[in-house]
This record gives sequence, structure tokens and C-alpha cells, in this order.
Amino acid sequence: MEAWLERAREDFPYLEGRVYLNSAGAGLAWRGQTEAAGRYYDGVASMGADGRLIWQEQGTRTRNRLARFLGVPVGDVNFFRNTSEVINLVANSVNWQEGDEVVVASDDFPSVQWPWVKAEERGGEVIRVEPMAEDLREQRLLDALTSKTRVLAVTHVHTLTGTRLDLTRLGRACREVGALLVVDGIQSLGAIAVDLTYVDVYASAVFKWMLSGFGTGIGVFRDRARSELVPAYRGYRNVPPSATFEYADPNYPGLYVLDATMEYLEQIGWAVIYERVDRLTGEVEKAVAGAGLTPLAPAGSRAGIVSVRVDDPSGCVERLRGNDVHVAERFGVVRMSPHFYNTDEDIDRFADELVAALRPTGRT
Repeated sequence: MEAWLERAREDFPYLEGRVYLNSAGAGLAWRGQTEAAGRYYDGVASMGADGRLIWQEQGTRTRNRLARFLGVPVGDVNFFRNTSEVINLVANSVNWQEGDEVVVASDDFPSVQWPWVKAEERGGEVIRVEPMAEDLREQRLLDALTSKTRVLAVTHVHTLTGTRLDLTRLGRACREVGALLVVDGIQSLGAIAVDLTYVDVYASAVFKWMLSGFGTGIGVFRDRARSELVPAYRGYRNVPPSATFEYADPNYPGLYVLDATMEYLEQIGWAVIYERVDRLTGEVEKAVAGAGLTPLAPAGSRAGIVSVRVDDPSGCVERLRGNDVHVAERFGVVRMSPHFYNTDEDIDRFADELVAALRPTGRT
């Protein structure tokens, strides 16, 4: 094992004796996060509200770091509570007209599918596209775009199947019809490189691949979105006529943690992290193929998640957990999601335990 990885694994105490392949559910906490959050609470304890400028300076540092990471102007980055809040904010900030359409995949995550009822209340329609097959998912969404489409809402990496969409291709198509591309990025941010050139709104929480806990969400609103949307939520941070969407103070202790974690990950190197996620995901694919299973995502379109169907998914997951191999069951699918802190030995152990876990019920 490389020296840097050995040191990194020591920073994640939950890995001791376990194979953790559920970062798509929740990324692990590392030892430095306690100190990072403590700096905020120590400041409150010693200064009370007089420490406000210090919290705000931390917020500015975190915002600047995220802007550099995402390759966007710092003014595009807004802080919220979670991914769902951002997408609901977008849905309520469109001036919907009768006949407007929103295009979504019929099997997408509820936070992507259901905020658009506002359009239906105004006489619009939500077009729920049946993917039919994973290798058709992207094209089916593109085929549903028309001159009536106001918004295409997608998940960058499908939370169940692991299929990755081409945001550049989708974004260009949206511009051809005058639609906004709104993206749930929670299963991509921190797992793969993200290009927001043709994305209008990008929403993500940070408790999965960004390893930074619940309660902090990121909303990136690009120029096209700001020119077409009127903020539905107002507060002391975006008093009219402000076009800013961030309406209240962010989760400051969460920003302390996020900034410290991003600095930690930068020291490892994002290129190293992305390469490891990609390679380890490929090794998981080989492991499930060796067990006679077929990943749901088409070849070349995965991004950190490998999902398979088995006869007894809950039982399979519980048998693996009983041997300290942690994967997830979601809607009848077994999902594996390695992160940079996993090792080749982890995947070998998972492969052996998977074969054993399938024996009681056979395999599909």
C-alpha cells in the first residue's frame, strides 16, 4: 500500500477491519472534522455573536475554494441546506406559463421529479420520460425536448443505476430550445470531475463523496439561470431587487468542516481521487461479473456506483454486513460505491464475500 494511502486510511477510523463500499449513501468522516467544527463552536463559546465576522470570513473562504474547484465565478456559488432545497427553489422561481414543459426521467430521484408541481398548477406539464434501458436514458431525454421545454432536470449520476449523463451534450441541446439545464450532482461531486460550462443550475449536498456531513448544500446558479429566474425565497441576504438566491446565513459549522475537508482532499489531489474512484469502480465491476452478475450502468457510463440485481437483495446485503462488508440495498438493487480510501484488498475481500453471500439464494 502506498504511504499516502496508508496515512489516509488512518484518518478514517471506521475503515478498521471493515470494507466500506457505501460512499454513495454517506461518505465517511475523517479525524480532522472534529477540530474543524470545534473551531466554530469554540468561537461562539468565547465570543458569542461578536465572532460573526470570523464566521463570515470562513464562509467567504469556503465559497472561494468551491468556486475554484468547480471552475465558476465566486458569485455563482450559493449555500443552502441540501440538494432538494436548491431544486425546489428553482422550480418556484420560474415564471411558469400555460403550455410550459419540464422534462424529467420517470425513475429519477424524488427531489428531481417532484418539485415541478408549480408548473402544473400554472397549466404546464411535467414530461416524465421512461428511460426504457440504461443505454437509452440520455437519448430519450434529448428526444423529449421541444420548443415548449422550460427546464430539463436530471441527475448527473443516477443514484440507483449509476449511469452518468453527458452534461455538455444535454446543456447544448437545452440551449437550442431555450431550456434551462438543472442538475442534481450529489452522486458526482467529489467522485468525478464536473464541467459546468453548459449547466445552468447545479445542486448538491456534501455528505456523500465530499465527506462533509449533512446540513450543507451547494447551489451554483450560472448567468442564464439568473437572467431567467426571479428568486422565490427572500430574506436579509437577498432583499429585492437582488437577484441572488442565497436568502439566509449558511450552516457555518458545516462550512468549517467542508473547507477543512476540501483542503485535505486537495492535498491528496483531485486527479488522484478521481483516478482511484474510476479504477476501483472498475475492479468492483470485475468482481460482480465474476459472481455472474451484470452491472446496470452501460459500459463507459459509470461514475463511482456499481449496481446489480439479485434474487434476495436485502438478504445479500445483510450477509455481507455480517462479515463487515458494507454495501447498500436500494429499491431491490444492491449498490456498491468505492471511494479513494478503499484498497485493492478491500475489493478482493468484497469479491469473495459476494460469492458467499449469493449462495443461499442463487444468483440472477
